[in-house]
Amino acid sequence: MLELKEFNAYKNSEGRIARLPAKLGKKNRLSLALLDAFEFDVEYSEPELNEILKAYLDDFALVRRTLVDMGYLERDRYGRSYRRVAKALELI
Repeated sequence: MLELKEFNAYKNSEGRIARLPAKLGKKNRLSLALLDAFEFDVEYSEPELNEILKAYLDDFALVRRTLVDMGYLERDRYGRSYRRVAKALELI
């Protein structure tokens, strides 16, 4: 299980994140923290990816979209599979 101590205030009694931070910066940091649940260059189906994220929080779809929008997850053109990639800017 990932350490998400920074987000303890958002966790429920089960240790899952029950509500997302209101500030965009904190939502992005949470998404990046959850990125560690995924291996590089492993292809995940959308249901597999969702199940992994559901272990940590309720609003898995928002985090999934955020990671795609930030360039840390690539989605196939049909939205059926995802994989973790290094952001292009980090490779420079």
